[in-house]
Formats: sequence, structure tokens, C-alpha cells
Amino acid sequence: MPYRLTKLLPTRSRLRKAWFASFVFRGQRELRRRWIVASQRSVDSTFLGRLPTVTLCRIIGNDLFPRHQRGQALANLRTILEAESNPFGWSKLFVLNRIVDPSVVEQAVELILEAGHSVEVIPFEAETYQSLRYRPDAFGGNAYFSSQQFLSKDPFCQDRERIWACGEKIRYLMNINGARNRALALGRMSSDWTMVLDGSCIVPDRVFQALQQEITSTPYVPYLIIPMRRLPAGVDLAAADVTPITKEEPQIAFRSDALEQFDEAYLYGVRDKTSLLNRLGVPGPWCAWAPLAWHPEEATRSPDRHRYKFASESVLRLTSGVANGSLELPSAQMKRYRSRVTAIFSTLQAMDQQCSAPDATDLVAIAGFFVDPSVEDTLS
Repeated sequence: MPYRLTKLLPTRSRLRKAWFASFVFRGQRELRRRWIVASQRSVDSTFLGRLPTVTLCRIIGNDLFPRHQRGQALANLRTILEAESNPFGWSKLFVLNRIVDPSVVEQAVELILEAGHSVEVIPFEAETYQSLRYRPDAFGGNAYFSSQQFLSKDPFCQDRERIWACGEKIRYLMNINGARNRALALGRMSSDWTMVLDGSCIVPDRVFQALQQEITSTPYVPYLIIPMRRLPAGVDLAAADVTPITKEEPQIAFRSDALEQFDEAYLYGVRDKTSLLNRLGVPGPWCAWAPLAWHPEEATRSPDRHRYKFASESVLRLTSGVANGSLELPSAQMKRYRSRVTAIFSTLQAMDQQCSAPDATDLVAIAGFFVDPSVEDTLS
């Protein structure tokens, strides 16, 4: 648009045009950087004369109601063990992440071992949970969460602050990045590549073929970004669409010489995976998110920045079992978000009761709801 017309635009429109021009410039710069990485055609001598070894890891945690149907973790595990092939003989590792119910742990271990795969159990200890505390003092105390300053913020900011104030307990109980890093460490000890997937992700046959092709072809980079699609209810695994999409957070595979791992300062529900994607320069909405005011970062760019490539096919995510699979629809993104936030606080509420946590009333102030005795079976 000519300059003389731009001057006549309203201020907001001019700002929007300036932001868009900046966005295009940054996008071109990132494309240039990725082209440089992709043009590095040198042969990776690590794999000369042999195929790389791979460990395919999945993290299985508690069913967090109402985000997940009770019993869904075990149901999805059975589906994966029964329906997923293994054409290249990859190692499969399942990490059972602080599952509260011992009977669920016992059943899962039995299923995994019977299928001939490896299992790592990260135990839940009630005494440890009981010793942990909410930290509303990071925001000025319980009164902050009913103050006008807090209530004037947008709901997403409120959710992040509430979750962060519960961080000590969430990091222990939900332990998502701790479990991912445990899987990554075990995989690195035995394999050239470690693929760290969420617990309900399954790999169809044609996706195995695509992933094998990606890790054995140029450019030889230390990270493979694997798109993820949600499997609609009633759709057969073999017939599912696995073409890549960018609307969902991808999964990540690490070569054994990759420098990065997941940042355990971030907890389930607040940038647990996207903090790493952002450091690596993987494009997505997380690139535009402002830093958390209460968690300043000295450096967000990784030495491995832009040293990744995208897989050409998507893994699939099995249903969470809620509302006949309707939460997996693309249009249900906001419903999934709200049910996840509700599930975090409901789970903490249940565990506080189960473990007789001395600071249970702090959760009422932070999350803004009163304890309901009916939640005590949330994790049963």
C-alpha cells in the first residue's frame, strides 16, 4: 500500500500492518535458517554401514478426570500393545509415571512385560506428596487470587498463575517433564534415537516407514519433530489420515548427541513441551507467547536451534474416552483446555484428601472452589 494511504489508516490498522510485516520478515529469516540446516548434506558417519537403533518411549500417567475417562490409560495401553506393529524391531519403553492406584500399576506392568517390552515405574509415594506445599506466596499470598489485580487479568493468565502456585505438587504428582527426561535418559543409553511420545500416541504401519526414512536420510539433524493427529472416534487405525498438521503440539525424537532435554521447571499445563519447541525454534503459536513474568528465562535459544526437521507423517493420539470421543474433535480445542485445567485442580483436591495434606485449604483460595467430598474417587 502506498505510504500516503497508510497514513490515513486508523492506528490499530497501522499497528496490525506493522506486526504483519514484522511477522513476515521473521518468517523469512527462519526459513532461511532452516534452508541452511537442510542443505547440510554431509553423511553422518555414526550410522555408516548400519541402521540406527531406536527406542520408542511413551509416558503413561494417572487418568485425570474430567479430561480423561477413568480407566482410559489402561484401555489405550491395551490398544497400543495389540494394534501397533514393529516392522524395524525398535525397542519399546513404557514409563509409568507416578500412577497412584497400585492395581493399575500392576496391571500395566503385566501387560507390557507379556508383550515383550520394557517398563520403567516412577513410583508415587503418599508421604512425599504430603510433605509438599502450595506456594501462593510467589504471587503475594492467598489473598492475591481474590484481588482485583488478579481478577482483572484474562482467564488464561489466571489459569497459569493458579497452576504455577500449585507447582510443587503438580511437578511431583503429574511429573510430565521428569518422566520424559527419564525416558530420554534410558533411551540414550541404549539407542541412537529416542522418540518420546505422549502415553496415548500410537504409530500406524505407514508412519513407522516414514519415521525410519526420516532418521536415515539427509539432512542429518539431532531432532525429528513428529506431527500428531487425534484419532476420531470410530475410525480404523489403518484408514486414519496421517498427513501432517500444525494445529496440535508435535512429538519429539532425539538423536543420542542432541544437547537438549525437557525443562522440568515447566509443569503439566504450563508450557511443559512448548518451552522446548520454542528453544529449538520450531514454528508454532508458542513462538509469540510472552515470557512468564514470575519465571524469567536467561536464555531461551538452544545451541541446537533450528537443527531439526519435520517428519512427513503424523502419529495418532487415541481418545481420552470422554463424551464418546467428542473432545478429540478439532472444534473442541477450548473444551479440551478447560477440562484439562479442571482436571488438574480436581486431581490435587482428591490427593489432598487422600494424603491428608495439611495445606488443603490453600487450594480453595488458589483455585477458587470449595472442597467437594465426592472427588475422593477421582484417581480410583
